[in-house]
Amino acid sequence: MSDAAAPADPDNGKRTFRELVVDVIMLVLIAANLVFIVFDWTFTYRHFQELLEATVPAFYDFYATEVHPNFLFYDLVFVAIFVAEILVRWGLAIYRGTYRRWYFYPLVHWYDVLGCIPVGTFRSLRVLRLVVMIRKMQRLGLIDLTQTAPYEAFVYYRDRFVQEITDRVVVRIVSGIQHEVSTNDVVVDRITKEVIGPRRDDLVNALTHRLQAATADAYSSYRPEFQKYIDEVITQAVNNNREISTIGMIPGVGSTIAHLLKEAISDIVYNVLNRIMDDIGSEENDRVIAEITSISADAAFSSNYEQELNTMVRSLLIDSLEVVKDQIEVYEWDPRAASEQKRPEERPPFVAEKPASSPS
Repeated sequence: MSDAAAPADPDNGKRTFRELVVDVIMLVLIAANLVFIVFDWTFTYRHFQELLEATVPAFYDFYATEVHPNFLFYDLVFVAIFVAEILVRWGLAIYRGTYRRWYFYPLVHWYDVLGCIPVGTFRSLRVLRLVVMIRKMQRLGLIDLTQTAPYEAFVYYRDRFVQEITDRVVVRIVSGIQHEVSTNDVVVDRITKEVIGPRRDDLVNALTHRLQAATADAYSSYRPEFQKYIDEVITQAVNNNREISTIGMIPGVGSTIAHLLKEAISDIVYNVLNRIMDDIGSEENDRVIAEITSISADAAFSSNYEQELNTMVRSLLIDSLEVVKDQIEVYEWDPRAASEQKRPEERPPFVAEKPASSPS
């Protein structure tokens, strides 16, 4: 018999609800404080003051005489609330044993502590508190910003920015590898011996099958041309042969015998060549072709051709890395240009879809 599920703790639910209410209140206060700070900073500009004085003169007089001169006092009111909230949360964290040490809370929430310092640079850290609280509500499912246009725009341009940075880093790394390969013989020598060498048998097998397939395809496609070429070569050779020319001079049957000899030689050579080509393309002769390819590979890997092989490997690596760099640099930063290659649902935010052209 399975154990019954443990009942939910009502105290824990109430505590979570209370903390959530406090988070919402603090979110509103922090947002109001940030708006107040930005507004007071903007108020220092003469053009903004003239705009307020022309549009809302009563509010301008009140703010210029009562609020702006006492900005630090009003900001300290917010700071006092923030400090009290931090102290309460710190005490609760110690009481509940949230962290292993009592002094861990201000270290973990350093942005809250520093944000309470009423200095311009530290005031900006209150934005981090706002972001953290919004993320917490997003995680709890109370709000969902992922489907909003500003969030989609932020994600889109963030990904493009990160891609731009990573592409530049990768290109620099690949360029460094190219420089190392082009100037360091040890790298190329190790690649030849430790990478290509152990795969010699695989290369021989691949080349054998490729050679057989290429020979069979080429001979099958150009068989009539081969036969015509053989006939021309044999005809020229027979005409230049003194013995056959002498036979052709025999009265009555000489020319016939000479023609029959030429035809017989042509058929014999063609049949021999045809048989050789068929045997090369046959799987029954893999061992012979593989042996020939193996001998060629041994010659290529021998010390006599080591320098040429290293040069070839170096060129292959450098050119391959250059192709990789070119592919990395194929990147469209312009959202409209990039969106032309995407499906409608993948278009960047705030980029309108082009209207369909009306038929002429």
